Amino acid sequence: MSAYLSDMKKALSPLRFLVPVLFIFFVLLRSMFQNHVFSVSIKMDWLTMLTYPSAVSGFTPFAAIFPLIPYAASFIDDLQSGYVKGIVTRTGIRKYSKMRILSAAFSGGLTIFLPYLFIFAVIVINGVPTTPANINDIFLSLIWAPFVTVGGGLLVMAAKLLLAFLFGSVWALVGLFLSTIVCNRYVTMIAPFVLYQALWLFLPGNMNPVVMLRGDLAATNHFIGSYWFLVLVQSAIIAVLSIGSLLGIRRKVLHG
Repeated sequence: MSAYLSDMKKALSPLRFLVPVLFIFFVLLRSMFQNHVFSVSIKMDWLTMLTYPSAVSGFTPFAAIFPLIPYAASFIDDLQSGYVKGIVTRTGIRKYSKMRILSAAFSGGLTIFLPYLFIFAVIVINGVPTTPANINDIFLSLIWAPFVTVGGGLLVMAAKLLLAFLFGSVWALVGLFLSTIVCNRYVTMIAPFVLYQALWLFLPGNMNPVVMLRGDLAATNHFIGSYWFLVLVQSAIIAVLSIGSLLGIRRKVLHG
């Protein structure tokens, strides 16, 4: 357990982890100031305030980059420095692989989760709870419709936080998996972003990576296109990428 915690601590080092977290928070918060969210005479409800950082911040097109920064390239660093040989000798290749996968996924998830948590806190402090009287009509046409007034909108925020964490974990593991195929730091950091852009352009709405982050799908009575569909798809992708990374690290370490 101590080896896992030590590796996690390394993944959450201030420079590689806190810098992207604070940068994302700044981008989200900046959009609220630019649209004068805090200067209106009547306070907005929480979910209406949420639309500004979600939709007009300009963050979403670049969202896949940031989960890669903390630890997606860690395997390449270990391989090129020769550190991997020493640690595999002590821990075994299976444990080493699990540590890299868990640390990359967790740090990538938190990189997206925390800025959204901070911006939701700002919204709760500065806005008013969402009620049937002040709800924005746009939410009544989305999958959030049955839950928009639960806790004044807190349930929707909590659901979005889970999507944010899963999204960050997915793209961190995309980077880690690619690093086991092409042992190049620049490819590890750039290729997932290129893939993200391509998927954004060509995938349908309920599978689009932007939707996987924001969850703003049209209301439906079917499982496909529902909130839990988004959770299941991202969880399945995480499982597949974890297995792929596990096998890729083993192959690279044992056979070069």
